[in-house]
Amino acid sequence: MRYVSEQMVEGLKMRRFLKMLGAALIISASTVVAVEAQEAEFFKYPDTVINGIDSAQLPKSLDECRKICTSRSGCAGFDYTEKGNKCRMFLSIGSAKESTGSAAETRALISGYKEPSNPPFATRFEKLKQTDDKGDQLLALGREAYEHGNRTIGSQAINLAAERKNQDAIIEIAKWYDPRTYAADRVSGVDANKAARSYFELAMQGNPQANSLLASLCREANDSSSTYSSSFGSFLGSTYCEGSISP
Repeated sequence: MRYVSEQMVEGLKMRRFLKMLGAALIISASTVVAVEAQEAEFFKYPDTVINGIDSAQLPKSLDECRKICTSRSGCAGFDYTEKGNKCRMFLSIGSAKESTGSAAETRALISGYKEPSNPPFATRFEKLKQTDDKGDQLLALGREAYEHGNRTIGSQAINLAAERKNQDAIIEIAKWYDPRTYAADRVSGVDANKAARSYFELAMQGNPQANSLLASLCREANDSSSTYSSSFGSFLGSTYCEGSISP
């Protein structure tokens, strides 16, 4: 009897362990899907068909196929073949192969296959760090990353563009701090002086947008009835608002 009881206890322990392991795997898988979804709704693979477990085959256009898959969390991806107007939805994806005239889109990267036409933001950022000296592409990447909910790459890309003296990036960051265009999801608090300093420095270099933004900020700071008056308590108006921009 003692031997049987010990077996039962061990069996209960094993079942508990397997239950915990299963829960952990589910959480892990959900986290991966969430991260992938943040970076890109679908990774795009032109001239590609998928090998995997398909869940449906429909006579739909590429756009229709994408919309159907997007609205179903159980859809791991789809491929579309123009000939025959064939849309295939996939429950899981094992691999892929090249096929001219077809297109595939997936929620996660296809392991062991070529890079998608819209690689993950982190991958694109690493490449642009080495190649985009002017910061134009970094700025565009940062904006796109923010649109998809990837704040980390969004911030890093735009700040690096600003470090590389990209004036549009500098203005964009300044506007995050500007009381009138404050971006609570991007910076920790309003800072009129930070915004004004960036506008001022660029205005001195002849940037017309910065000049206009600085002038309007100075007017706002001098307006006691302004909605943003509480943000100008320590504003350095004598530094940024007096004198000529072109001394």
